[in-house]
Amino acid sequence: MTLVLDNIIFGLQRFGGISTYWSRLVDHATRRRPDTAWVMPRTLTFAGALPTPPATVRHQLLPDRLTRYLSCPLPAGGTVFHSSYYRLPARRVRRLVTTVHDFTYERYRRGLPLMIHHREKRRSIAAADIVICVSQSTRDDLLGQFPAIDPSKVIVIPLAVDPEMFDPRNGDDTAPTAGLPPYALYVGQRGGYKRFDLAIAAVARSTDLALGIVGPPLSPDERQSLTQQLGTRWIEFGPVDNARLGQLYRAAELYMFPSDYEGFGLPILEAMACGCPVVAADRSSFPEVAGDAALLVGEQNGDAYAAAIAAVRSTDRRAALVAAGQRQVARFSWERTLAATLACYD
Repeated sequence: MTLVLDNIIFGLQRFGGISTYWSRLVDHATRRRPDTAWVMPRTLTFAGALPTPPATVRHQLLPDRLTRYLSCPLPAGGTVFHSSYYRLPARRVRRLVTTVHDFTYERYRRGLPLMIHHREKRRSIAAADIVICVSQSTRDDLLGQFPAIDPSKVIVIPLAVDPEMFDPRNGDDTAPTAGLPPYALYVGQRGGYKRFDLAIAAVARSTDLALGIVGPPLSPDERQSLTQQLGTRWIEFGPVDNARLGQLYRAAELYMFPSDYEGFGLPILEAMACGCPVVAADRSSFPEVAGDAALLVGEQNGDAYAAAIAAVRSTDRRAALVAAGQRQVARFSWERTLAATLACYD
């Protein structure tokens, strides 16, 4: 048997939970299975580290934004195929595995982009022998979107965090975070359903707190909104690597995740692993990932999040959430996640 891993996602996004998950998977599979082969995008966009490639690597010749919609060419002998982003193999294989992360497109996109993405996802799910969902919430969404799919082939294998990258130690953080005011941390994309507006509104009501922002560069409109509502109480950290992100989690008063919807919500575990208490929306996959270790907000408005921030910052509540977060993170393990995924190939 030859396992073929289609790494197209590394040509489609520089950062993101899917790339993080897939980089761990290709590393684990390549080290444990000598029969692993890669199909690589034409241009490597992903900013993270990749393992040493296996002996068989096939590189795409066409631009990644085109090849993402085409069948994936297989190296000779490929019999088990797993794509990082809904592609199908160019020929029949013995076993086909696909991973479904979320239904963001179906909820928030319209027109041609939605039609194309939904078609690719539907074809990949229908053809797969096993469909891996990263949360029970995503599995429920899938079976609601595609009721004709056999539910017995749809399994849940959750994501995890790397304890070597995200941990509560703070001995290395004094200098990198010295001089920063108390801040609530926001991480990731900020458009639409991510509800960055709620993070701003909540901090605006917390007058002794700043908003720390990790992610793509702020737009002029975002800067204007931040200045109007927060004055100078905001800090743009920009895109950062995992080492710096861990420092920022550890130094933060709390981490805010007010998003309306996520397939998993990996930053929740990252923050908890670093000893940072979490305030998140009480919806989507968040209760499943956070358990009782976060303060979940039932109403999507600034007052509700400001009240949650005040509650988290009380000494006793903060200490309890930090301790509960450490216990919750221990329930998730990359070793278990990756071992369960490799078992699917067999």
